[in-house]
Amino acid sequence: MTQPDARLEITPDEYRQRRERLCLLLQAQGLDAVCVFAPVRVAYLSGFFFSATERPIALIVTASGEVAALLPRLEVSHYELQGPGGTLLEVYAEYPGGGSGRHPMRHLQDLLTRLGLQDRRVAADVDGYEHRWGYRGPALSEVLGRPVPSALALIDDLRAVKSSAEIALMREACRWGDHAHRLMQDGLHVGAQELLVSHAASLQATEDLLGTLGGRYVPKSREGMPANAMFIRGANTAHPHGLHQAGPVQRGDVLVTGAYGIIGGYESELERTMIVGDPGPDVARYFGAMLTAQQVAFGALRPGRTCAEVEADVRRFIRDELGMDGLVRHHTGHAFGLEGHEHPFLDLDDHSVIVPGMVFSVEPGLYVPDVAGFRHSDTVVVTATGNERLSLYPRDLASLTVPVPG
Repeated sequence: MTQPDARLEITPDEYRQRRERLCLLLQAQGLDAVCVFAPVRVAYLSGFFFSATERPIALIVTASGEVAALLPRLEVSHYELQGPGGTLLEVYAEYPGGGSGRHPMRHLQDLLTRLGLQDRRVAADVDGYEHRWGYRGPALSEVLGRPVPSALALIDDLRAVKSSAEIALMREACRWGDHAHRLMQDGLHVGAQELLVSHAASLQATEDLLGTLGGRYVPKSREGMPANAMFIRGANTAHPHGLHQAGPVQRGDVLVTGAYGIIGGYESELERTMIVGDPGPDVARYFGAMLTAQQVAFGALRPGRTCAEVEADVRRFIRDELGMDGLVRHHTGHAFGLEGHEHPFLDLDDHSVIVPGMVFSVEPGLYVPDVAGFRHSDTVVVTATGNERLSLYPRDLASLTVPVPG
């Protein structure tokens, strides 16, 4: 059981257990090592959270349990604060070479040679560092002169089933996402500006979080706040990922909101459809249809089923019972944790088997062109017998109607 004054982050022992599980998978696949480039996967396996730039970073885990890392010089002290002890480091001066005349990927080749892996079977999550912030460089397969097997699924399948510690962090994140949403809803009124209300609520929720959690809260990022809320409004909500727009909130607006917390690097997800003033009959009908579809999804999500079966149940209900299949724009949900979207997906073509410990968003939406969108999203963890909703914000129309005086 977590101590009341414990820091809200994954422990070094759990990171070690993750690497041990990965080693067993490597052995079972006949692989000698895996080279991990994606920042979130590096963090998942090592506890090293960093701001990804054009400078390549790679973590190597061998089948025998050795850990090594390719780092730019500016990240060495940062890694030593967060990463596992005993890591073999290969440090380069700068990208693209800092005057050395050698690309960082050639330093990675040196590191693999130091590990005795130059002629062994090395897999990778992706074939080389991702092209961000102007980065250019050779693929790992080019550096090694041979094909590189993919190990993406080995790592991401581990990530799909959350530990009790991960679920506890996400539960706490949900608490603060709910709080940020409440502050935002309390600040809504006719004439309010989207960005001002959203940022004011996010800032206040963050201040409350820091005051409540104190030293237990451990930032894992250089950007953003740990508690956030936002909304879009009007016909703009008919676009599932509509951007902010200028202008005030008006009577009759439909709002689609989003709120989340981030605790120990783990996210929550909460979305609600809200109405400014009394909803008309059409708005109430679409809201009710969306709410019932989400309830069908809750009932369909349980261990032993596949993601595709859950989606099929929801789509069948929307098509056959609601007659609104033409208003669907996306699948029912997705897993998440360290990232806002993770594998697997509640989608007709994802046949992953659902098991206890998986965490999903549940968010079937209906989008009426030139009118509005209608979507709730909740954070849900799969249990032994069904699922549990971790985001506890009200879902009913009355609770989500913004009163308008007069």
